[in-house]
Amino acid sequence: MKNIMCILAGVIVMGMVASSSFAEDKGLVVVAGATGRTGRRVVGHLKKEGYEVRAMVRSKDKGTRVLGDDIVMVQADVTDPASLPPAVEGADFVISAIGTGGKASPEDVDYGGSVALIDAAKKAGIKKFIMVTSGGVTWRIHPINWFSGGVLKWKRKAEIYLRASGLTHVIVRPNGGLSDDPAGEHKITFTQSDDFGGKISRDDVAVVCVKALMYPEADNKTFEIQNDDNGQSVKDVDWHATFSAMKVASDNF
Repeated sequence: MKNIMCILAGVIVMGMVASSSFAEDKGLVVVAGATGRTGRRVVGHLKKEGYEVRAMVRSKDKGTRVLGDDIVMVQADVTDPASLPPAVEGADFVISAIGTGGKASPEDVDYGGSVALIDAAKKAGIKKFIMVTSGGVTWRIHPINWFSGGVLKWKRKAEIYLRASGLTHVIVRPNGGLSDDPAGEHKITFTQSDDFGGKISRDDVAVVCVKALMYPEADNKTFEIQNDDNGQSVKDVDWHATFSAMKVASDNF
């Protein structure tokens, strides 16, 4: 009888653990551009928030050096569309922080690669697609386009494609330059006007991306984020109120 009671108690405990694990399962997120300076921070904040992460990398050796050996990685390249379906298969969400890094053309990566990733995500039934682009993409003339292969122009075309795809999405535009300062060190503001902005840290960008994933109030919205002394630290932001105040059909498309 004592043995039977022990077995029953063990079954109950195991059931409670399984139930708790299931309840805490927030879903699987594929991070494209995971070894980039923003992407690696996205991976870190997703892990902190309890998401399962699959890092999409072009080189697993580099992935291990940058992310460590405790992150699940899949080898794929946005410029090779055939490599993408296995990378997103079975995933719930995608966060794209891809960029050329000076090694390929913006047309091929920021636009063509984004289109291929969006198409693969749609076929895989992804629930939400977060895309990091840039402030200034709507400017008729922007000096960055003069010496970067029109990178902002191609990022804007990718935004347009994502909005038209039918996927639930969020487009996050870091406005101005990017720094490596820790999250929460500066106050930031959110805008939907695509005006001139100052720097923002990659770590703050990563936090905003993860919060946008978590809050349905952010769905289908495009916005800029930038350092601003009149704003708030990401540690103090009321995310529900901030995302709710934004428009889906904003003036910054």
